[in-house]
Amino acid sequence: MKQQKENSSTDRTKKTSKRYAFAQRKGDDFSCIKIMDGQYEGIIYKYDKVAFEPKPLDSGDIPLRFTYDIMTNPNKEDVESEDFRNYIGDILVEVVQEQLKTGKLQINE
Repeated sequence: MKQQKENSSTDRTKKTSKRYAFAQRKGDDFSCIKIMDGQYEGIIYKYDKVAFEPKPLDSGDIPLRFTYDIMTNPNKEDVESEDFRNYIGDILVEVVQEQLKTGKLQINE
């Protein structure tokens, strides 16, 4: 049986899809994302700064820039890799799209 070496940093986890769930520790005023499957399963992280690029690409897409902090990495995955950054970037796009759809997106200037 595989034992986790670190305590989970979450008290509540709200499942939103098969890929990820929102997680929040008691007393924190921010939510984290917990990856629920695949290579990065069990990693909990939070986005720090998220910004849209000021100019769209030639394709019309508007890229997102973001920074993140790792809260828990139970399997010691490489969280600095381009693959991981792309993976959590795709999750960020899903979150932003959902928040736009529900009117919950807050933009701070």
